[in-house]
Amino acid sequence: MSRREEMLFKNTEFVGYSDLNKKPGFQMGMHRTKDGRYYLYTACFRDNGFNIVDVTDPANPVAKWVEGDWVGEVHDGQSLAKLQVADGKLIACYGGTMRVLHGTHEQPYWGGFKIYDIEADPLNPKLLGQFECEDGPGVHRSFYNGGDYAYIMGSKRNFRGYILRIVDISDPTNPTEVGSWWADGQYLGNKKASDMPEVGTEPFMKLPNGHAITVKDDVVYAAFPNVGFCMIDVHDKSRPRLLGNVSLNPPFSNGQSGAAVHTAMPLGDRPFAIVTTEGERTWYFDNNREEGMFHKITSQPMNIIGMIETSDKENPALISVFPYPEVPEAYKKCHGENFNIIDGQRVVFGPHNMFDAFGQDCLESRDDRVYNCHFQAGLRIYDVSDPFVPKEIAYFMPPDPEGTWFDIDEGTLFPGPHVGHAEDCIVDDRGYIYVDTYQDGLYIVRCTV
Repeated sequence: MSRREEMLFKNTEFVGYSDLNKKPGFQMGMHRTKDGRYYLYTACFRDNGFNIVDVTDPANPVAKWVEGDWVGEVHDGQSLAKLQVADGKLIACYGGTMRVLHGTHEQPYWGGFKIYDIEADPLNPKLLGQFECEDGPGVHRSFYNGGDYAYIMGSKRNFRGYILRIVDISDPTNPTEVGSWWADGQYLGNKKASDMPEVGTEPFMKLPNGHAITVKDDVVYAAFPNVGFCMIDVHDKSRPRLLGNVSLNPPFSNGQSGAAVHTAMPLGDRPFAIVTTEGERTWYFDNNREEGMFHKITSQPMNIIGMIETSDKENPALISVFPYPEVPEAYKKCHGENFNIIDGQRVVFGPHNMFDAFGQDCLESRDDRVYNCHFQAGLRIYDVSDPFVPKEIAYFMPPDPEGTWFDIDEGTLFPGPHVGHAEDCIVDDRGYIYVDTYQDGLYIVRCTV
């Protein structure tokens, strides 16, 4: 395999870069101080901490890795992959790791979220309180954009995987659950969730499970793999009720893909929403492996970004699918004609995280544009002014990384193609786009159209 060393641009331009202290970034949140300084908080794919990046001058970001006694319960085998930032608070989401994905040794972990004050000192978060999500994988992609309630995609005793948990954090020293919602098949009765199939394995990935949520106007937009795109009424926080859903898999996703329904988010104030099914990182796939996770692929359903019409919330409908990402000529010269076969090896391809944060003055607010980190296709930017005909208008592809930032003792965690991957993105009110990558730090770019 030849390494692609250059960044690739279409209607975007480079602004700045940080290696994030060689901690692979994941979900991000933004905080703007009263005196106009910008701080980006980046969770970590593998480790039990996060970076705080001063991006007041985005051409010269300065990153501080935060890890210490204030996370006394956590250790190797622990992940802090997700976070939310709003109202001067950081909500840090904890869960476990997997040797096959993170290269960690199997150890106990703490699952739940912790609330920190970042208003007083953005570079030194102060722990206020915590909430445990017990007997399961912990907390995944949750939602908080201010106010009294945090909407948590978390595990709970006697339930399989992640469910929606609504937590009152008006007293951050004593977070209290006020309501929850789960899909049929997730309640286990007296069975322990920890006795179910391991998180991430193919048997687990085919079960009903929660993955990610966003919330607007007391409606939760929820991605539930093997259930669908779900709209949940939470006007009464103690009694969430399903309004409607769109089933997506089959025909899309599953197989060796990640979450069969990954993202669900409203499109501003318009009667539309975005849904995605997840691809997967190419690094793990092994043509010499015949079974188990990341085995040789012979057939794999496609993954999509889709547009959902929500005018009738009890009958949402898929109305369009976004186009296949443009393949740059410079990429073709290194790796092949498309993103499904890299250097002759069949891999999973599809979208990953969207820019799905909203409701804060420090973030870009527009309903005609969608940003997606499309794994090996990099950042993709779409014009959705016509929801029936989404158009790709720009991209940014980070280079292929040089080396790896972690591995297992045998050095065999990554048998697949080591191409550049975009993981997550967030856009501030100045128009700067922050793209973190798989083992290659944080890139800051701008869209020029």
